[in-house]
Amino acid sequence: MKKLFLTICFSLVFITLHSSYARIVELNDVNNAPKSQVPFSATIPDGLPDPNNLEEVVRFFRERFKNASVSRAEDFGDMNQANAVNVQHSAEYIQQMQENNKSTFEKIYDQAMERISDTSQDNGLITGTRFFELAPVQSQSAATELQQPNVPVVNAMLPTGRNVLVPAREHIPYMLSSFNILPTGLIQITEDITVVANGQKLKHGIIKRIPKFSQSRSGVRKKLDIQLLSVTINGREASYTLEEVGDNIIIKPTQQYVLQPGVYNYSFKYLLDRKLWYYDDFTEFYWDVTGSYLNLVITSANAIVSIPDGKNFLTQTVLTGYANRLTHNRAMIAALDDNALGFASTTPVLPGEGMHILVSLDKNVFLEPGIDRYIVWFITDYGDILFALAGFAAVLISYMLSWRYIKRQKKQSNGSFKLTAPTLRYLFKNRFDKTAFSAWLLELYRKNIIDIQQQEQTILLIKKTDDFSSLSRSEKKAMNNLFVGKDSVIAATSANALKFKRAAAAMEKGNKMLVKLLSLQLNIGYLLFSIGMLLLTELAIALLGINPLQTGLVLFSGTLTIAFYMWIMKRRFKSKIVNYAVMILGGLFILFAILLMGVYIKFISALILAMTVFIIFEYSELFGKRGGFIKTKTKNCEELRAYLEGHAHDIAHSHEFAVQQANIFALDLCALYPVNNDIVRNYKLDLAAEITQLL
Repeated sequence: MKKLFLTICFSLVFITLHSSYARIVELNDVNNAPKSQVPFSATIPDGLPDPNNLEEVVRFFRERFKNASVSRAEDFGDMNQANAVNVQHSAEYIQQMQENNKSTFEKIYDQAMERISDTSQDNGLITGTRFFELAPVQSQSAATELQQPNVPVVNAMLPTGRNVLVPAREHIPYMLSSFNILPTGLIQITEDITVVANGQKLKHGIIKRIPKFSQSRSGVRKKLDIQLLSVTINGREASYTLEEVGDNIIIKPTQQYVLQPGVYNYSFKYLLDRKLWYYDDFTEFYWDVTGSYLNLVITSANAIVSIPDGKNFLTQTVLTGYANRLTHNRAMIAALDDNALGFASTTPVLPGEGMHILVSLDKNVFLEPGIDRYIVWFITDYGDILFALAGFAAVLISYMLSWRYIKRQKKQSNGSFKLTAPTLRYLFKNRFDKTAFSAWLLELYRKNIIDIQQQEQTILLIKKTDDFSSLSRSEKKAMNNLFVGKDSVIAATSANALKFKRAAAAMEKGNKMLVKLLSLQLNIGYLLFSIGMLLLTELAIALLGINPLQTGLVLFSGTLTIAFYMWIMKRRFKSKIVNYAVMILGGLFILFAILLMGVYIKFISALILAMTVFIIFEYSELFGKRGGFIKTKTKNCEELRAYLEGHAHDIAHSHEFAVQQANIFALDLCALYPVNNDIVRNYKLDLAAEITQLL
């Protein structure tokens, strides 16, 4: 209650100077007074100046004043007596008496207006203060607007409970920041801001911006820990949230609203940690009261800093102005108590200007941080890098161990895979070629779907049924490309070469997809594990952020974007120009996603997350190759070829030839199976070879 009482008294005293706006008349306005239109033409006596020449008049009186003897009225006795001498006081004496009759704060206000009007003097400016980060210099037109006469005023109720008249223009008449520094180093902050809004700059209310990092005198930075307690507008609770944007923490409305013209009292309450800097002999606290970012004139900026009872301040400083024009002369410091200091501006604070307070305290005021707090601070500073590295290592190590396990042939694939003649060729040669397509035709012949005949010099494909239910989707598409419409016969001639090529392209796409699906089926466990580790890493990093939900969404969308464009960049197009364009654009979008994530976390952490996505892609593709998860299927292919090669004589004279004919052609074993009387009826290897030449 004691500190609350001091706060109220301090606020009431300082607001007095701003109520004088209605009583001030600027001397500069004399130049705007109406002047006589009739020139002065009277005869000027010798020795007197021309009254139309202002410089001559000033020079005349200046010379006269040098030789004048001014007597004080007190030398003539009691001026209240009837016989008192009627003496006219000098102008300097009258002005001095008027100044003496003014209140303390009227004097302060007049001096402040003189300083703000006189921009030709530096007034003891301080430059080169490295730990102040101020906004760029802006125009001072806003300050001159407040000095114009006959400005409309509006009644404003300040947070102190006092009614004052303030200019009815958009500005901040009053701002008070209260800092209660606790023994643990935590700082309880309450910021009361009175604003006059008219829908120009404050369309959506006050949005506060707080630096995300605190910087020491030696340039060391540490991330602040902030907890928003409440935000009220005219005493009513308002829904606000914290958001990280670059090197700033933004306190903004949860849902955007339109601020109607009027007078509003905002109150922001939050806890701040890691704002104090502990040096060898003292502890230091720094704060920019006005923030140096508001694009509004602040009539009265005030601050109160209190520390635990029984403790004292070592030094205190207040500086006001732009980055290169900081001065001590535009604010004052008042000792409210042994453990409480008050700071107040004595001139309006212009848009972009800052009011910086700096106090040093005895180190014994605060409890020495324990090992647990140092650990928490370390995780706050470097947790995103640690979690990103841990996730990357988990994904990389798991894939490397799995790959070694596969290379040792200890991994048995259990995925279902139909070894058709085209897939055998794909596994045997690691590609789909013309031979694979001709082998597929031989397989259709075995299934009695088509017949392959030779009439004179022409090879004919004859469709024997319209029931394609036993065929895959790609096989059905290939059949439709061969037999268009109601056609049931197609000649293997150059005139139909395009139909054959389209059918071959459909079969190639289908077989590649079949192998990829098998690879995905075998790789799904590792893929889910790696994706799960990536998401878990992002969740851990997001929980370190000021706004975990916002940070998590940014990281998730960023990694999703990186994954998509990595997948696009792995595609191959027929045109080299298109390939180059895709590579360049994909790289730019990936870089943009990394930079976007770098706004919310450290850039190195965002880069590690991108590398994790790259590792997942590379190993998934590696597992899908012939030496990966489908290695056992490739081995089955090699075993079948060895069987057909070792038993060629027996198979060539049995009914098994009709079953294995397509596989024999796909595995390049035609030379071991010449035509003979036992297989001549079903022998089509020679015709398949001619069709291959046609393609």
